[in-house]
Amino acid sequence: MAQPTDASFANGTVNASIGLHRGHTEQRQGARPFEKVLIVGAGPAGLLLAVLLARRGIPSTVLEAWDRVDERLRATQYGVPATRIFRRAGILDDIRSASITHFPYICWRSVRTGDRVAGIDLSAVADDPDRMTVLSLNQILGILLRHCQEKYHNYITVLFNHKVIDIHQDQGKAWATTEDVSSKEETKTVTFEADYIVGCDGGKSTVRQCLFQRDWPGETFESHLLVQNVFYKGFEDHGWEGGNYMIDPEFWGLVAKRGKAQGDDGPLWRVTYGDSATNLSKEEYVRRREVAFKKMLPGHPDPSQYRVTQTDQFSIHNRCVTKMRVGRIFLAGDAAHVCNPFGGYGCMAAVLDVGGLADCLIGYYEGKADEDILDAYANIRRQKFLDFVDRRSRKNMNRIRKSDAESTPEFDPFLALLKSMDGDREKTKTFLLKVSSIEYDFTQHYREA
Repeated sequence: MAQPTDASFANGTVNASIGLHRGHTEQRQGARPFEKVLIVGAGPAGLLLAVLLARRGIPSTVLEAWDRVDERLRATQYGVPATRIFRRAGILDDIRSASITHFPYICWRSVRTGDRVAGIDLSAVADDPDRMTVLSLNQILGILLRHCQEKYHNYITVLFNHKVIDIHQDQGKAWATTEDVSSKEETKTVTFEADYIVGCDGGKSTVRQCLFQRDWPGETFESHLLVQNVFYKGFEDHGWEGGNYMIDPEFWGLVAKRGKAQGDDGPLWRVTYGDSATNLSKEEYVRRREVAFKKMLPGHPDPSQYRVTQTDQFSIHNRCVTKMRVGRIFLAGDAAHVCNPFGGYGCMAAVLDVGGLADCLIGYYEGKADEDILDAYANIRRQKFLDFVDRRSRKNMNRIRKSDAESTPEFDPFLALLKSMDGDREKTKTFLLKVSSIEYDFTQHYREA
């Protein structure tokens, strides 16, 4: 990728090198192997990476095309590996204070009967600091943004309304060209330079498309995903709590308690389900929701008995790039790989990506590791996705959409394992808190591990 000529900065274009935090960068010049990191995307991966770097004095600029953080309904529960990184970032206490305090179990239920077929008792780790984190992703984004703007404003600049349209690099630096749409009167083209660029700009990543065009190996599934916030008294009336994976060939998904909010129609729950019907319009999928809810929810309610406050629709993909590093440009999270949401692997994989990349950048920045630790990030995190996240997320989804609920526990090794732990709190605790095979400690590659 060649450096642009002076002519490419004509017609009102501004070359805005990331000269932020000059007091820090001038002081360190000549003493550090790099000075500037440019992060594309103010989603969970981008903001979390910025915070992790700022806690070790590494400045960054975050570019976001939207005028605000993403408010769509997405992830809501995050396993122990993600919780550990939230603690490292200093945001776990804020997440816990905003979250529901009681999440007693995760279970698998038959949609046909509503009966539980297997489950895991989360009360075994109810007081453990590493227990699963439960909070809507848009709320976590609000917490991350507040930390960026209030606690780490000397190190982090977040720029909304800056849409990246192209990226380039040479042996000395990388740069991103953006459209600044903050003004209603004119759109300015602004170029940001850095030592490294990290694409954290989600499943429709511009950074990934600049690197690989349309080449993104994997699969898009035919089923359609609907995600909605629902207030409904029937959950309490029928004794439902926690998270409930629903097994059914037509409507399958996860029904889980999600917030402290309490309305006249009951507490707030998140209902995420796949609709096996294909080739329908978004409006047609929403019209089928009445049938899906009557079939899936306890008490088989009519629409007058519940209140839906927000709905988002998504396609379902499992995909991964061939490389997560190309020279000075990295990919992390959904920009690099995506998977179906069942099992909570999507956002958790993104959190582990940026936790690992932060450790690698910090180690190189502080002289504890050579630059090849950055290759270790790209190779190991990609392999973790392929070997574990991709396979397990597919199994999780197939467990609820392609299984017979009555025979699943007998023939499914995972549910059989859960049933074998029933009543054994120590065994359950060990299972829940063990180091996962999707985790990786990159500090072991430091010169003094």
